[in-house]
Amino acid sequence: MTEPSQARHLLDPASQRLACGAGVDELLEQVADGDADRPNSHQRTCPHCQAAIAEFRLLWAPVQDYARQPVSLPQRLRRSVLQEVDRLVHDVWYTLHLTDTGAIRVAARVVAAIARDAAGRVPGVRVALGRSTESRIAELVARATSGHLHPHAAVGVLGRTAVIDLALAVSYGEPVHVVAHEVQRRVIAELKQNVGLQSVIVNVTVDDVSPLSAE
Repeated sequence: MTEPSQARHLLDPASQRLACGAGVDELLEQVADGDADRPNSHQRTCPHCQAAIAEFRLLWAPVQDYARQPVSLPQRLRRSVLQEVDRLVHDVWYTLHLTDTGAIRVAARVVAAIARDAAGRVPGVRVALGRSTESRIAELVARATSGHLHPHAAVGVLGRTAVIDLALAVSYGEPVHVVAHEVQRRVIAELKQNVGLQSVIVNVTVDDVSPLSAE
Protein backbone atom coordinates (compact mmCIF):
# COMPACT_ATOMS: atom_id res chain seq x y z
CA MET A 1 0.00 0.00 0.00
CA THR A 2 1.26 3.48 -0.82
CA GLU A 3 1.12 5.84 2.15
CA PRO A 4 -0.02 9.47 1.72
CA SER A 5 3.19 10.59 3.43
CA GLN A 6 5.07 9.64 0.24
CA ALA A 7 4.13 13.12 -1.02
CA ARG A 8 7.10 14.42 0.95
CA HIS A 9 9.88 15.99 -1.05
CA LEU A 10 8.28 15.06 -4.40
CA LEU A 11 8.18 18.72 -5.34
CA ASP A 12 11.27 20.73 -6.13
CA PRO A 13 12.59 22.23 -2.85
CA ALA A 14 12.83 25.55 -4.66
CA SER A 15 9.19 25.47 -5.74
CA GLN A 16 7.10 28.64 -5.47
CA ARG A 17 5.69 29.93 -2.23
CA LEU A 18 2.31 31.44 -1.56
CA ALA A 19 1.90 35.18 -1.24
CA CYS A 20 2.16 34.88 2.55
CA GLY A 21 5.52 33.07 2.28
CA ALA A 22 4.25 29.57 3.14
CA GLY A 23 5.94 26.75 1.23
CA VAL A 24 3.72 24.93 -1.25
CA ASP A 25 5.37 21.56 -0.70
CA GLU A 26 4.92 21.82 3.08
CA LEU A 27 1.21 22.50 2.62
CA LEU A 28 0.87 19.58 0.21
CA GLU A 29 2.65 17.33 2.70
CA GLN A 30 0.26 18.48 5.42
CA VAL A 31 -2.74 17.56 3.26
CA ALA A 32 -1.22 14.24 2.17
CA ASP A 33 -0.51 13.29 5.78
CA GLY A 34 -4.16 13.88 6.69
CA ASP A 35 -3.49 17.02 8.73
CA ALA A 36 -5.54 19.46 6.64
CA ASP A 37 -8.02 19.85 9.52
CA ARG A 38 -5.23 20.78 11.96
CA PRO A 39 -4.05 24.23 10.80
CA ASN A 40 -1.26 25.97 12.65
CA SER A 41 -1.62 29.47 14.10
CA HIS A 42 -0.51 31.12 10.84
CA GLN A 43 -2.92 29.10 8.70
CA ARG A 44 -5.90 29.89 10.94
CA THR A 45 -5.65 33.58 9.99
CA CYS A 46 -4.20 33.31 6.47
CA PRO A 47 -6.63 33.21 3.50
CA HIS A 48 -3.79 32.20 1.16
CA CYS A 49 -2.98 29.05 3.13
CA GLN A 50 -6.66 28.27 3.63
CA ALA A 51 -7.32 28.46 -0.12
CA ALA A 52 -4.29 26.30 -0.92
CA ILE A 53 -5.18 23.64 1.64
CA ALA A 54 -8.77 23.48 0.38
CA GLU A 55 -7.63 23.13 -3.23
CA PHE A 56 -4.93 20.56 -2.40
CA ARG A 57 -7.48 18.45 -0.50
CA LEU A 58 -9.57 18.19 -3.65
CA LEU A 59 -6.53 17.33 -5.76
CA TRP A 60 -5.13 14.76 -3.34
CA ALA A 61 -8.44 12.98 -2.67
CA PRO A 62 -7.93 10.36 -5.46
CA VAL A 63 -4.47 9.56 -4.09
CA GLN A 64 -5.89 9.03 -0.60
CA ASP A 65 -8.62 6.81 -2.01
CA TYR A 66 -6.00 4.60 -3.63
CA ALA A 67 -3.88 4.64 -0.47
CA ARG A 68 -6.74 3.10 1.50
CA GLN A 69 -6.86 0.13 -0.85
CA PRO A 70 -4.44 -2.83 -0.81
CA VAL A 71 -3.10 -1.92 -4.23
CA SER A 72 -0.09 -0.04 -5.54
CA LEU A 73 -0.61 3.59 -6.39
CA PRO A 74 -0.09 4.17 -10.13
CA GLN A 75 2.90 6.42 -10.61
CA ARG A 76 1.09 8.29 -13.38
CA LEU A 77 -1.65 9.34 -10.93
CA ARG A 78 0.84 10.74 -8.46
CA ARG A 79 2.75 12.51 -11.23
CA SER A 80 -0.49 13.92 -12.58
CA VAL A 81 -1.45 15.38 -9.20
CA LEU A 82 1.98 16.93 -8.67
CA GLN A 83 1.97 18.39 -12.19
CA GLU A 84 -1.41 19.96 -11.43
CA VAL A 85 -0.05 21.45 -8.20
CA ASP A 86 2.89 22.89 -10.13
CA ARG A 87 0.52 24.56 -12.62
CA LEU A 88 -1.63 25.97 -9.82
CA VAL A 89 1.23 27.67 -8.01
CA HIS A 90 2.82 29.13 -11.13
CA ASP A 91 1.21 32.46 -10.22
CA VAL A 92 -0.46 32.60 -6.82
CA TRP A 93 -2.17 35.92 -7.59
CA TYR A 94 -4.51 34.36 -10.16
CA THR A 95 -7.19 31.68 -10.20
CA LEU A 96 -6.71 28.94 -12.77
CA HIS A 97 -9.33 26.98 -14.71
CA LEU A 98 -8.01 24.62 -17.38
CA THR A 99 -10.42 23.87 -20.23
CA ASP A 100 -10.27 21.96 -23.50
CA THR A 101 -9.69 25.24 -25.30
CA GLY A 102 -7.06 26.74 -22.99
CA ALA A 103 -6.58 28.29 -19.56
CA ILE A 104 -8.74 30.90 -17.82
CA ARG A 105 -6.99 33.03 -15.20
CA VAL A 106 -8.65 35.68 -13.04
CA ALA A 107 -6.61 38.10 -10.92
CA ALA A 108 -7.09 38.06 -7.16
CA ARG A 109 -7.85 41.78 -7.30
CA VAL A 110 -10.87 40.99 -9.51
CA VAL A 111 -12.10 38.38 -7.03
CA ALA A 112 -11.69 40.98 -4.26
CA ALA A 113 -13.59 43.64 -6.21
CA ILE A 114 -16.50 41.29 -6.97
CA ALA A 115 -16.65 40.14 -3.34
CA ARG A 116 -16.63 43.72 -2.07
CA ASP A 117 -19.35 44.77 -4.52
CA ALA A 118 -21.58 41.79 -3.70
CA ALA A 119 -21.25 42.40 0.04
CA GLY A 120 -21.86 46.12 -0.38
CA ARG A 121 -25.19 45.45 -2.08
CA VAL A 122 -26.57 43.82 1.06
CA PRO A 123 -28.81 46.52 2.61
CA GLY A 124 -27.30 48.36 5.54
CA VAL A 125 -23.74 47.07 5.11
CA ARG A 126 -20.51 49.03 4.94
CA VAL A 127 -17.63 46.77 3.89
CA ALA A 128 -13.85 46.74 4.26
CA LEU A 129 -11.59 43.91 3.15
CA GLY A 130 -8.72 42.71 5.28
CA ARG A 131 -9.56 44.35 8.59
CA SER A 132 -10.32 40.94 10.13
CA THR A 133 -6.92 39.61 9.09
CA GLU A 134 -4.29 39.36 11.82
CA SER A 135 -1.96 42.37 11.50
CA ARG A 136 1.25 40.43 10.86
CA ILE A 137 -0.38 38.55 7.97
CA ALA A 138 -1.82 41.78 6.60
CA GLU A 139 1.67 43.29 6.55
CA LEU A 140 3.02 40.26 4.65
CA VAL A 141 0.20 40.58 2.12
CA ALA A 142 0.88 44.30 1.73
CA ARG A 143 4.57 43.68 1.01
CA ALA A 144 3.81 40.83 -1.39
CA THR A 145 1.19 42.75 -3.33
CA SER A 146 3.27 45.89 -3.79
CA GLY A 147 5.08 44.37 -6.75
CA HIS A 148 1.91 43.04 -8.34
CA LEU A 149 -0.18 46.21 -8.23
CA HIS A 150 -2.86 44.36 -6.28
CA PRO A 151 -4.95 45.96 -3.53
CA HIS A 152 -4.14 44.99 0.04
CA ALA A 153 -7.19 42.74 0.22
CA ALA A 154 -7.49 39.64 2.38
CA VAL A 155 -8.20 37.30 -0.50
CA GLY A 156 -6.41 34.01 -1.10
CA VAL A 157 -6.87 32.22 -4.42
CA LEU A 158 -5.52 29.01 -5.88
CA GLY A 159 -6.93 27.07 -8.79
CA ARG A 160 -10.71 27.31 -8.53
CA THR A 161 -10.73 27.95 -4.78
CA ALA A 162 -10.94 31.29 -2.96
CA VAL A 163 -10.90 32.25 0.72
CA ILE A 164 -12.03 35.79 1.54
CA ASP A 165 -11.92 37.76 4.77
CA LEU A 166 -14.64 40.40 4.97
CA ALA A 167 -15.10 42.87 7.82
CA LEU A 168 -18.46 44.60 8.02
CA ALA A 169 -20.13 47.55 9.65
CA VAL A 170 -23.85 46.83 10.03
CA SER A 171 -26.56 49.44 10.35
CA TYR A 172 -27.89 49.82 13.88
CA GLY A 173 -31.01 47.73 14.46
CA GLU A 174 -30.25 45.14 11.77
CA PRO A 175 -30.11 41.46 12.85
CA VAL A 176 -26.35 41.06 12.68
CA HIS A 177 -26.23 37.29 12.15
CA VAL A 178 -28.83 37.49 9.37
CA VAL A 179 -26.87 40.21 7.60
CA ALA A 180 -23.64 38.21 7.91
CA HIS A 181 -25.23 35.06 6.48
CA GLU A 182 -26.70 37.04 3.60
CA VAL A 183 -23.26 38.53 2.83
CA GLN A 184 -21.75 35.03 2.73
CA ARG A 185 -24.55 33.75 0.49
CA ARG A 186 -24.32 36.62 -1.99
CA VAL A 187 -20.53 36.67 -2.22
CA ILE A 188 -20.32 32.89 -2.74
CA ALA A 189 -23.07 32.91 -5.38
CA GLU A 190 -21.55 35.89 -7.20
CA LEU A 191 -18.04 34.41 -7.35
CA LYS A 192 -19.24 30.99 -8.46
CA GLN A 193 -21.42 32.48 -11.17
CA ASN A 194 -19.16 35.28 -12.44
CA VAL A 195 -15.69 33.84 -11.88
CA GLY A 196 -16.38 30.11 -12.21
CA LEU A 197 -14.95 29.20 -8.82
CA GLN A 198 -15.87 25.80 -7.42
CA SER A 199 -15.09 26.39 -3.75
CA VAL A 200 -15.55 29.72 -1.99
CA ILE A 201 -15.08 30.29 1.74
CA VAL A 202 -16.16 33.66 3.13
CA ASN A 203 -15.08 34.59 6.65
CA VAL A 204 -17.22 37.45 7.97
CA THR A 205 -16.33 39.62 10.95
CA VAL A 206 -18.84 42.25 12.11
CA ASP A 207 -16.76 44.76 14.03
CA ASP A 208 -18.71 48.01 13.80
CA VAL A 209 -22.26 49.36 13.87
CA SER A 210 -23.30 52.31 11.73
CA PRO A 211 -25.53 54.83 13.51
CA LEU A 212 -28.93 55.54 12.05
CA SER A 213 -28.81 58.46 9.62
CA ALA A 214 -30.75 61.56 10.61
CA GLU A 215 -34.00 61.98 8.76
